[in-house]
Amino acid sequence: MKKLEKLAKETLSEKRYHHTRCVVEQAQKLAKIYGCDEQKAMVAAWMHDICKEMKPDEQLQWLTKYGIILDSIQRSQPKTWHGMAACGYVQEKLGIQDKAILDAIRYHTTACGHMKTLDEVVYLADLTSADRDYPDIQYMRQLAQTAIKPAMKYAMQYALRDLVDRGLGISEDSFLAYNYYAQF
Repeated sequence: MKKLEKLAKETLSEKRYHHTRCVVEQAQKLAKIYGCDEQKAMVAAWMHDICKEMKPDEQLQWLTKYGIILDSIQRSQPKTWHGMAACGYVQEKLGIQDKAILDAIRYHTTACGHMKTLDEVVYLADLTSADRDYPDIQYMRQLAQTAIKPAMKYAMQYALRDLVDRGLGISEDSFLAYNYYAQF
């Protein structure tokens, strides 16, 4: 973990590094609650925003190099690219090939319709980390620590409502995630 922490500290701004530390702490806590691999949760959390501050062109290079194809909505939303770009980045720079870790990194922003517990833990850790401050954050944190599927449902409602309010499209991954979690 020290190697990942060092990379995050060297790569990210102070603000983004602080956020990442908070996500790691929350991911570890949620992984314990939901019985998923804490080490994998922490690896994914350390790397979830590693490409966040890269220029969009550099992010696209990582996507292209690792065969990640954006749908038309994703292409129009560069703020969501960093998780997908990080998949290629961590494979090449760190030799991480674990699909579970890569998926948790990839879907921490958009979610998807086939999320595993590790994916949900990292998604919710990013949304509910100690540095986050938005309306309903306390409720969201409480829900994240007590009922993972209802927490994901609430998170997807929140995320999609935000996209609609801003007049943005909904990617296929987010749409499928919403439809899956709507049942809980």
